[in-house]
Amino acid sequence: MDTTPSFSLQPASDFPPVDLADLLTRGFENYFVPIHMDVNALLGMIRRDSVDLTSSRVLLADGVPAALALIARRGSASRVAAMGVISAWRARGAGSFTMEKLVTEARERAERVMYLEVIDRNEPAIRLYEKYGFVKMRRLTGFSVSAPTGEPANLSEIEIPVAGDLIIHHGYPDLPWQVAGGTIALFATPSRAFQLDSAYAVTSALTGEHVTLWSALTELSARGQGQARRLLRALFAKYPNKTWHVPAIFPGEMTGFFEKTGFEKEDLGQFQMKLEL
Repeated sequence: MDTTPSFSLQPASDFPPVDLADLLTRGFENYFVPIHMDVNALLGMIRRDSVDLTSSRVLLADGVPAALALIARRGSASRVAAMGVISAWRARGAGSFTMEKLVTEARERAERVMYLEVIDRNEPAIRLYEKYGFVKMRRLTGFSVSAPTGEPANLSEIEIPVAGDLIIHHGYPDLPWQVAGGTIALFATPSRAFQLDSAYAVTSALTGEHVTLWSALTELSARGQGQARRLLRALFAKYPNKTWHVPAIFPGEMTGFFEKTGFEKEDLGQFQMKLEL
């Protein structure tokens, strides 16, 4: 009796957002970092990361949804924004089937490059991506600090699209998709952006105990003067007794900056990977 599953792909745009959010949550069960996705979080991710649901795919295994791959697209580049396979179908060829199709479809769209990020300890996933030609670009690191010491200063609040444009002009080259200027420019309230002299920062909402720092930037002509560190210390003073998180999507080139500002490196990191199409 043939027990080989029958796989097929269907555009994610054919499914209600609530079903996609549920499928993504199930696809990351028992993962290194479980994802609990609701509809609002999914819609925010789609908007910020430029996810194209018509190019994103739901994997059907014997006719039943078994995996979701979200594809972000911007210009001639695309990114596997998330790919989760529900536990019953892992290690049964679902990932290979999906990745082969995603790469083929990216080439058919005449894209020049495809990106993704993967947990650095996820050896099976790394091998899968390398099988289809992805190579490691750099290691991405996360940081955190609880109730850091602040130093008051005269902060100004700026529009988030302005911060995004500054990142485009002054940020590191090839920044990971989630912290690139084109993505940051699409952040919306309750996220906020701040300026101190020639330094800028973008944060999540500042009303809760935990805050995510999405960007810290100094204009090229003003680097080496400690302006970005002073800006963060001013934020720590203005919003005290919070735990500040830097997600593991920042390039290793920024490790020294965060450590000098009092952050501690987190154990779990990622690799940014790239496929030339």
